[in-house]
Parts: sequence; structure tokens; C-alpha cells
Amino acid sequence: MALLRAFEDREYRPEYGTFLLREADPWGPARARVDELLREYAVKTQPCGSIARAGDGWIDGRASDRYHEVRLESHDAPAPEDDGWADVVETPFATGGTVGLAMVTGGSPRDSFRLGEPGLYRLRFCRRPADEGDSYLLRFWPVSASPEPPRWIARSSPLLSEDDLAQPALRTRGGGPSAHFRYATSDLLSLLLWAREGAATVTIDWLADRLLSTPDAVRAILRHAVGDGLLAPFDSTDGPLTLVVQPTPRAPRQPPPQPVSRPTGLGRLRGTVATAASDAGPGPHAGPGGTARPPGVSGPTMAWVTTSSRLSSTLETRPLALPPGPPPRAGFVGSGGELVVWRDDAPVVLARWPGVQVAQAMQSRHGTVLLSSTQTALVRPDGEFVLLGTSMGWRAVLDAAGDRLAAVEYHVGRRSRHRLHLVDLADGSRQSMPWDEADALSAVGIHDGAVYASVDGGAASVRWTPGEKPEPLPHALRQVDPYSGVALARDRSHPALLIRPDGGVVPLPADPAAALVPGGRQLYSWVYAPPGLRLYDPAHPDRPRMLPLPGGSATSPVPGGPVWESPEHVLVPADHGRNEFGLPLVRLHLRSGLVEGVALPPEAGYRPVLVQPLHRPAGHG
Repeated sequence: MALLRAFEDREYRPEYGTFLLREADPWGPARARVDELLREYAVKTQPCGSIARAGDGWIDGRASDRYHEVRLESHDAPAPEDDGWADVVETPFATGGTVGLAMVTGGSPRDSFRLGEPGLYRLRFCRRPADEGDSYLLRFWPVSASPEPPRWIARSSPLLSEDDLAQPALRTRGGGPSAHFRYATSDLLSLLLWAREGAATVTIDWLADRLLSTPDAVRAILRHAVGDGLLAPFDSTDGPLTLVVQPTPRAPRQPPPQPVSRPTGLGRLRGTVATAASDAGPGPHAGPGGTARPPGVSGPTMAWVTTSSRLSSTLETRPLALPPGPPPRAGFVGSGGELVVWRDDAPVVLARWPGVQVAQAMQSRHGTVLLSSTQTALVRPDGEFVLLGTSMGWRAVLDAAGDRLAAVEYHVGRRSRHRLHLVDLADGSRQSMPWDEADALSAVGIHDGAVYASVDGGAASVRWTPGEKPEPLPHALRQVDPYSGVALARDRSHPALLIRPDGGVVPLPADPAAALVPGGRQLYSWVYAPPGLRLYDPAHPDRPRMLPLPGGSATSPVPGGPVWESPEHVLVPADHGRNEFGLPLVRLHLRSGLVEGVALPPEAGYRPVLVQPLHRPAGHG
């Protein structure tokens, strides 16, 4: 009997009152096969139970939203008991062998802890008050099939009090008998589901012994569970019981969105992609019926606009169709974590990162960089998956050559800390910027070998060349274009300042949310209703150009939002899987205003994350 390994987190702060530990890789090594109702959220019960519960790849427990001390231990045999804990429960747990502390809304665990081989484990979950928050000890050891059902060993308060039993139907805000019954019912159902794995004989006394409660309390909990539809009705509480747990009802599947039906001859509606209506009439590239076309474009009538056009406010009577365009240049990440790229004109799943919500994807010279909220990885062209860092995620930046990545490692706790790293994607080595780790900072760009960072919570900026000390800058930078060195900043007097590489400053009357188009020659901002793209020419910033997009386009710059495919083209996904034309994606051409439809394979799912390609602006290679 020995302690194999341990992990400690002295600043774990859960959310929604839920201590949560999850499988680090839900699609990793096969776990022991257990009842489907032991999956997370398979049964609609109160989370956590009175102390804690466990199932197939998850553990949850009651906690306050404060900082807590947590220790995880892996043992090769039953761990020694410790009497110094106020609340203790033992329960089986099915796992692939690697787990980590998680958040209800935070996706996959940030730090992984290796328990051992995939299979069934026994968990002893212990909790007691500490000077600040609580102390938790979770001890794991492997067990064979037919695991012993859960057993509650110590309780700091009764599962149900005499007052609870005297008025079980009383409902109060934030607690009271009804709330206590919900936690008790959660304990009961967890016990029953694991009891089925071991074919235990269930009686009232057996349940009371396991729950560390009384037979009267168990009878009351059973009545409550049946009344809430969590247990099927049963005949008697005398002798062995046959109790059937009811799964969470599944909502009926909705059919996928269908393209909007358009009668023959119907054109556009106000606010969607429009044909151009020039004041001077049809231009030199007019098509059938006088509809203007960009040079070199043939085929059906297309939707496009030009800077000299005004949008018609009337209903056109010409057919409207989006011409098909090529697939996204650098691929996408599907809803199941699949990295899809095109090889020989066909989509190929190059790699999978299951169980992780990818928030940003960028093409580099060494493969595709994938970032979640807590992890950064590189998928090389041959499909090799390389984890570049943990606690280091979304909003990283690449240099123009696609060789180096700047990202911030962060740790949130009583003493939050941040550290900016410059990662060489060829071998994964990194250099760290010397800076006060208590300062909240972020990477805003890399240009000409220097990393630009926002510091002091965004109030100031520095330029850091590896091997030297960071140099303070006179402006609070928001973005630095890696190709041109043009920067975007703001101050109290101006929503946007364009900082040229020679140090010249150009105030712009632009949207405060405006950003640089790759190459730094224009600025842009997104319009949400009706959807469109607003372009600013620094030479004439007071005359922005508006390019409309199909209805239902996702113009919010969040994970799954638009991506610049080149300085002249931007890819815009649909907000709810399909835009008004029934398409998941369109490509907008800046010069002509032409909009192309882009089809995607099934792996794209509901809202894929597009890969940001490496750009080659004119004059920059």
C-alpha cells in the first residue's frame, strides 16, 4: 500500500457552488463500461448531492464560491482513513486514468493529474472547514469490476433534519426542507445507480446504512423522488426494493435549418446582400437586364456592390444566387474538435482535439496552432499533435513568417499572475518577457523580431526584444500588424489612433472597436443589424465604405466568428449554422463587394472555428 503521486491546488475557486473534477480526455483511453445513467447530467438531479457524487468521468461536490485548498492523491491500494474530516463519502468512479479540476462553464480541466490505468477506482472524498474556504482531500485507488456502492462515512449535519421531515413540502428561497430533499434525492439516486453495477440487494435499512441516515428519512426521500419524477412508482417499502431511476427526458431533435424558399423572380430584401444600383445606370460590365457585373465574372446574376453604388431600397425582380467559391484556404476546426484541411481538393481530418472547445486557430509555417481558453497546441502538417502549454490560451499572436507565437500564461487565484512567452514553433522552446507577474498583460503583435504587449490592464504598452529589457511605449497599443508594423492605439481623446512605423500618429474618427485589416492599409468594424462590414481608409476616415452581408451572418468577433483569409477577402460564417441562403459560410471580396457561398463538410458542425491563414500582403513577400 503506497501513495503513488499527488497534486495540490491551494487556490481552486469553483463557480455556482460546484466543486468539479472531470476527465482530462473524455475521448481518450476506454473507461470501464458502466450504466449510461452514470454519465454527467444523464439524470436531472440536484448537482453535488449533500457532500459529493461521482460517475462516468466526473465528480462534483458542494462548495462555496471562495478559494479552497484541494489535494488529489493516487494510491495503489485502499488509502488509510483519517478521522479529521467533517464530511466524508466513498464512491466508485469510472475514468480513463487522467483527471483535473474544472469549472462548470470552463470546458476541459486546466491541469491534468494522472491516476493510473483506465478503469474503475474507489474515491474517498473528504471536506472540512479551513481558515479561508474549505480543505478537500480526494484519494483514489483502483478496484475490480462490480464495485462496492457509495457509502457516506461522516456528515457535519444530518442528511435530513426533524424539521425537514415534519414539513417536506415547504419551499423557501435559497434553502429549507425542499432544498434539503433535493440534495438527499441526489445522494439516493447516485447510490441506486452504482448499486445496480454490483447487483446489491436494496432495502430501506440498507439504504439508510449507506446514506448514514434513518429509515424514516429514506422513506421520505423515496416519496419525494417519485413525486419529482426521478424514480418510477413502486408498490411497497417492505423487503427488497426494485427501484427504477428515470433518465432526463431528451428534447426532440430539431430538423436542420433549410434555405429560405424564394419564388421565381424574387430578388433581395432590405438589409441583405444587394445588387448595385448605380446613379449612372448600367456600367460597362452590365449583365442581362442591366445588372452590373465585376470584370471577368460570368454565370448567374451575383450579389455585389461597389464604392460608387448606392443600395436600392426597393424589391428587385431578378433571380438572386450566390456563386460557389472554393473552400476556406487554411481549413477549420469542427464542433467535435476535428481539424479539417483540404488536400488534393478534398477535405481531410488531419487531427482531433476532442473534449476541448477551440477558440482560435491560426496557420503557421510549422502547422496549425489551436488555442482553447486554457491550452495551446500545434498540429504539424503530418498530423502530429504537440501540446505547447497549459494555462496559456486564447488571444495569441503570430509573427509574419509564422515561425513564432506570443501568448500569455496566466494563473487566477488570490495572487493572480501572468507571464508572456515567445514560443519557437519549430521546436517548442520558449523565452519569457521579464516583467512583474502581478500585472495583467496581453500580446498585441510581433513585428521585426519584437513583441508588443499591453500592460497595466491595457493602460500602457511595451516593446520587448528577446534578450533585452522591455521598452515602454508612448501609446496604449491595441493591435500591431505583423507585416507592416502599423499599430492601432487609443487614448482619452481619440477612439482610434493609427501609429505608423516611422512614429507618425494619425487620429481617426472611427468606431472604437475598429481593427486593422491585415497589411495595415485599412481599418474595419463589424455591423450587426443588418449584418455588414464597414471599411475605413486612413486617407479618408470620415467616409467609411459599407459592404452588406447575407442575413443571418455571424459578425461578432468571438470564437466561430469571421476570419481574414487575405487582405482582400474575409470569411463570414452563419450565426445559427445557416444564413438566409442556407449556407454555413460566405466569402466577401473587398474590392468588388462580391459575396460567394462556401460549402463545408459535415465535420463543421453547428459553428466551426475557421483557421486564420498566413497572409502575404503586397510588398511583404
